[in-house]
Amino acid sequence: MPAAQNLVLLALALLAGVATAFQPGINARFALVSGARVHGGVANFAVGLACVLLATLVMRAGVPDHARLAQGPWWMWLGGVLGAFFVLTAIVIVPKVGAANYMAAAIAGQLIASALIDHFGLMGLAAHAFTPGRALGIALIAAGVACVRWL
Repeated sequence: MPAAQNLVLLALALLAGVATAFQPGINARFALVSGARVHGGVANFAVGLACVLLATLVMRAGVPDHARLAQGPWWMWLGGVLGAFFVLTAIVIVPKVGAANYMAAAIAGQLIASALIDHFGLMGLAAHAFTPGRALGIALIAAGVACVRWL
């Protein structure tokens, strides 16, 4: 992949991280104003579904082939469950510990899980060895989580 394209993709990932940092607070505020925490999650997924459907139309992606979907592994349907877990835990936890504490812990968890996914090539992804550099990076993130939480 050309370096410029790689930079664009990493910049988009950075923007996704920025958006993810705002999401728990937005959902928690919605939950507070609506009167029930779960309403923040409902709003999150209802608006998100509308956005993804619009993107599907704009991209002219069409309807998926049911025969192909039936050939996929059962666990490929868990993405929505995991997204709901993230949103619902954030709605409950962010008002209690703050956005920075929640996101620091979430990012640490993401890096640990991502390193395992990469190392073992889980979910059909290409394997990337767990190196001392990656271990150091995760340790530094864990130290950052501790600093954000207790300092």
